[in-house]
Amino acid sequence: MSKLILIDGNSLFFRAYYATAFSGNMMQNKQGVYTNALFGFINMVDKILTQDYTHVLVAFDTKEKTKRHLAFENYKAGRPPMPAEMAEQIPLIHNYLKYLSIKDEALAGYEADDIIGTLSKQASQKGFEVSIYSSDRDLLQLIDDNVTIHLLKKGVTDIEDMTPQTFKEKYGLNHLQMIDLKALMGDTSDNIPGIPGVGEKTAVKLLQTYETLENLLAHKDDIKGKLGEKLVEHEGLAIISKDLATIDLNVPLDFKLEDTKRKDINYDGLVSFYNDMDLHHFIKKLDKKETKIDTFTYEVLEDHDKIAALLKSDLAIHMELENHNYHTSDIIGFGLSDGKKHYFIGKEDALASIDFQLYLTDPAIKKFTYDLKAFRVALKWQGYDLKGANFDLLLAAYLINQKIAKDDFKVICMAFDYEDIEYDELIYGKGAKKGLPEKAIYQAHIAKKAKAIFELRQTLLAQLEAFELTSLFSDVEMPLAYVLSDMEYTGVKVDQTELQQQKQDLKQRIDRLESQIYESVGKQFNISSPKQLAEILFVDLGLDPSKKTKTKNLSTNVEVLNTLKDKHPVIEYILDYRQLTKLYSTYIEGIEKSLFEDGKVHTIYAQALTATGRLSSLEPNLQNIPIRTEEGRQIRKFFIPSKKDTIMLAADYSQIELRVLADMANVKNLIHAFNQDLDIHTETAKEVFGSQTKDDRRKAKAVNFGIIYGIGAWSLSEDIGVSPREAQAFIDKYLSIYPEIKQYMDDTIEFAKQKGFVKTMFNRRRYIQELSSPIFSVREFGKRTAMNAPIQGSAADILKIAMIDLYNYIEQHKKQSRLILQVHDELILEVPEKEKEEMMKVVPDIMSKAAKLKVKLVSSCDIGDNWYDLK
Repeated sequence: MSKLILIDGNSLFFRAYYATAFSGNMMQNKQGVYTNALFGFINMVDKILTQDYTHVLVAFDTKEKTKRHLAFENYKAGRPPMPAEMAEQIPLIHNYLKYLSIKDEALAGYEADDIIGTLSKQASQKGFEVSIYSSDRDLLQLIDDNVTIHLLKKGVTDIEDMTPQTFKEKYGLNHLQMIDLKALMGDTSDNIPGIPGVGEKTAVKLLQTYETLENLLAHKDDIKGKLGEKLVEHEGLAIISKDLATIDLNVPLDFKLEDTKRKDINYDGLVSFYNDMDLHHFIKKLDKKETKIDTFTYEVLEDHDKIAALLKSDLAIHMELENHNYHTSDIIGFGLSDGKKHYFIGKEDALASIDFQLYLTDPAIKKFTYDLKAFRVALKWQGYDLKGANFDLLLAAYLINQKIAKDDFKVICMAFDYEDIEYDELIYGKGAKKGLPEKAIYQAHIAKKAKAIFELRQTLLAQLEAFELTSLFSDVEMPLAYVLSDMEYTGVKVDQTELQQQKQDLKQRIDRLESQIYESVGKQFNISSPKQLAEILFVDLGLDPSKKTKTKNLSTNVEVLNTLKDKHPVIEYILDYRQLTKLYSTYIEGIEKSLFEDGKVHTIYAQALTATGRLSSLEPNLQNIPIRTEEGRQIRKFFIPSKKDTIMLAADYSQIELRVLADMANVKNLIHAFNQDLDIHTETAKEVFGSQTKDDRRKAKAVNFGIIYGIGAWSLSEDIGVSPREAQAFIDKYLSIYPEIKQYMDDTIEFAKQKGFVKTMFNRRRYIQELSSPIFSVREFGKRTAMNAPIQGSAADILKIAMIDLYNYIEQHKKQSRLILQVHDELILEVPEKEKEEMMKVVPDIMSKAAKLKVKLVSSCDIGDNWYDLK
């Protein structure tokens, strides 16, 4: 049987855009093109097309006015214009459909509904099974025995299928009465007036009695009261409304039903399109039948003599791991390539070879890798080491453009026009289905990765050179991978007695708060459920959040709860409960679950993740332990030295971002203040406010640090408790005292507009696509990012250099001290008592010399028996 799928393109497109835009998920590809609506649209269409069908069409509206606009001047009037970032995605939608080989149609003077209506009528009359997908209830008038309307409620996971029978069950009307129903009740979204005051219930009752609008109006004088008066007064509106609501089933289409027949997908075009849009998720899902013959040849090495004969300098070597956490993952095998011949060596064969072990650990033999840090840590857990790596494909790609340093190896390769590699998910599967395929499949995949590393190396090195990033790559990021891999493998010891004691104490406090909350409101409920909490607060207790919420939904977020603190004692309990349960689940239980057999946690420092160059800590995140509350600070008591007669030492850069700003903007007054060891916030208070009280210093501090992040008057006013006008006056005064900062800001933004990126003092790039956005708020965000990125990035680079210098000092002088943590601008070491005095001098000295600036680099230096004591 022939089956036609008709898709309301406008309906899906609008749903796709606003579903993501509302949550702030404004996706962009690496060129800065918005793709959020495209992403949602593809998701929905892909799911719709999973069913069997023979014909398909997507219909769209046009910009031109239709006969409905001519009949009723206010038809669809008052609708806000389409956001610019949404409009720019319309051509992308059509390109997507083109590569799917799906016909999409729009006709001037008609709406998508009319095209769908005309085609559904033609198909139904020919005995087709017709499925229409839309969120527009207007289309319900098209239902018949062959036509089903699938109303989209939430994506395509929540669909209401409307047939003549289900329509009757829901409305108590015949589906043919849908037009009359809308004529009576109107439609505010389309500005169809209907009869004022007549809602759905009234309209349904009237049609159940009189069947049609025409029959109802013929008997309007029989209806008494206000309803009868409305029918008499607004009869003309009802007639116009029915005309507006009626879908045209006789549109002069310039194509035939047969033109919508299902065609083969243009896979190559679709893959290229997805790649351009950075929608790699969809490439992995494509069910393409592979037709080309893979001519890739490689050799599987098992014989130790053959392995020994292969090993030499300047080979690309790739280690393949079973999962992303290389602390716990097993090794699948190794791929090697010299650019001409390519090899696979299994884990057992490789690590059983003395020659292979010597090759790995020989610093004189140069090696090209991918994710050096993961490679080295995984080897360390096996009892081996890796030295001599002088190229890392992941780190090189990251420096060239942070957005292309994705998790998947293929994504990076494709960014440099290298196609001869497959997605890991397509080789190994994902989720519960993840596992090793046939040997020949994964062995070739791993050997291909080594080949890709070798072939892409020169391309990336040339680009690093062109971007003046060679030094940052060779002298900072590559050595840092060695530093971080040692830190991660060393790990941080956890005092499990302290952990269990805090766990018990915190659980008791949570249980007590839970009882207090229940007692306070007089009933038990799920405190963690926003829906149930909202019902308790705003229904049972009658609290009024309406003045503070931005949406129609009753929010129970922290901002709303803070406005209700003095309204009921339960609010304070709930806020405390949320804070403590967060600590308990994320940090107490999270750290407990992350413990290794050695009693330590071994975090992962993501080296190729952030846009600024800062390091990020994962599994567990040791950089994000809260310190604003005493309960949060107590978590740091868990972390202790791993050996007896050893202490912890912390060195934290003092105001490094302000010092970097002073240097980069050449701010003479700030440079003088820093170099004279003056209190910078007190100095700013004297200049801006003419005094130096504690409150003025607090405000000056907010201005000093706010300027780095491009703070506006509104945000500053909230931070320091003044009006936006006063805050703007403070900012203006500040910039008049330090005019170099204003000049720096203007110059940086102008540079970013012209070049598309900004640079740190070490040439690290941050691309600022937002500056070319047609959206004012997005451009303003771009300006703030442009101002801050060079400062934050330079500070991150300085800290990395300090880490490398300190690591080298420890290695060269054969010290037992070890770097174990990096948190923001702070380095934490484990230091033997016998090295304490030396390291207390050496660490700040090395940090102060990490970069030569116009201002002094200063760091604190504290010691203690655990992390908490390092205040």
